[in-house]
Amino acid sequence: MQASIQNRRRISALTSGSAIERVGDFYFVVSDDSPWLYRLDGAWNVVGTTRLFDSAAQAGERIPKSEKPDLEAMTLVEWDGRAELLLFGSGSKSPARDVCFRVDVSIPAEPKLIGKAALTELYDALRAHSNIVGNGKLNLEAAASNAETLLLFQRGNITGINAVAALDLPLFMRYLDYPTSPIPAPYVSAYALPQIQNRTAGFSGAAVLPDNTGILFSASVEDTPDEIQDGPTLGSFIGLLDADILSDEPTSQTLHWVTLVQAQGSIAAVKIEGLAIEEAANNKYEVITITDNDEGASEILDIRIE
Repeated sequence: MQASIQNRRRISALTSGSAIERVGDFYFVVSDDSPWLYRLDGAWNVVGTTRLFDSAAQAGERIPKSEKPDLEAMTLVEWDGRAELLLFGSGSKSPARDVCFRVDVSIPAEPKLIGKAALTELYDALRAHSNIVGNGKLNLEAAASNAETLLLFQRGNITGINAVAALDLPLFMRYLDYPTSPIPAPYVSAYALPQIQNRTAGFSGAAVLPDNTGILFSASVEDTPDEIQDGPTLGSFIGLLDADILSDEPTSQTLHWVTLVQAQGSIAAVKIEGLAIEEAANNKYEVITITDNDEGASEILDIRIE
C-alpha cells in the first residue's frame, strides 16, 4: 500500500489541530491548546466555532501547556436520539486532562455544547493497566467508535506499547449520563508499530471503516525521548487494524498493513493528529487528515491510499 498526499492547505487560524470528524457537510476539528471546537466547510474554510470552556486565550492564541485540558481525541456517536461528538483529554496530567466534552451535532450547522464529564475513575483504571501504559504515562491520542464499541488509543512512542482499549459504548454513555454507574471494563490489544530514524511511531488518529471491517489509523513519529514533550517531526504512518478489536473480548491483534505517508515520492515530514474517512472501497482509501506543526498552525491533508 502507498499513501500519497494529493492536496494540502495550511490553516493559520486553527491552532494545533488534534482530531477531525466529518459530520454531514462539515468537518469538525478539535485543538489540544484551544478552547474552541472548529467547524470547517467542504473547502476547508473555518466557518464557525463552539466554545468548550472558559479561557483567557483569545482567537488564534494558544493555551499554555501547563493549563490546557489537552483534547487529543474525538469520535462521533449516536446516543439518546442525538448525534454527539465526544472530545477526550489525553489523561497525561490528572485530573486536569481526565475529561470528556460532549457536543450535540444533530444539526451539524448548529453545534451545541452539552457539557463536560470527569473521567478520572476510568482513566485511573487505564493507568493501572500494565498492558496500556507499561512503565510510562497514560497519553490517549485517538478515539473511534461504532454503535457497540468505543476505542481509545494509547500513544506508545516511548514505551513501545501502542495499545487500544475497547469499551462497551452503551455502558460508557450511561457512565457519562450517570457518573455513579460502574465504569466499563476495558479490553486491551497492543500493537508493534514501525520506526523512523530509530524513533517509534505512536497512535495519533483512528476511524472505523463504514462497513465495520477494520479500523484505519494514523501514527506519528517525532524525534523526542519523551512521551509528552514535542520534538522535530519525522513523518507519519497510516495503517489498518483488524475489526476484531470491536468485539466484546477481542482475541486478534492483527495489523493488516501500515505505510508511510509520502509527498511526491518522499517521506512527508508531517505529524498527522487525526483522520476522517472520505471513501473506502476495493482496498483503496481517501482520507482527510489534520496535522499539527507544534508552532500553532494546522494543516489539512487529502491523502489517497492504494
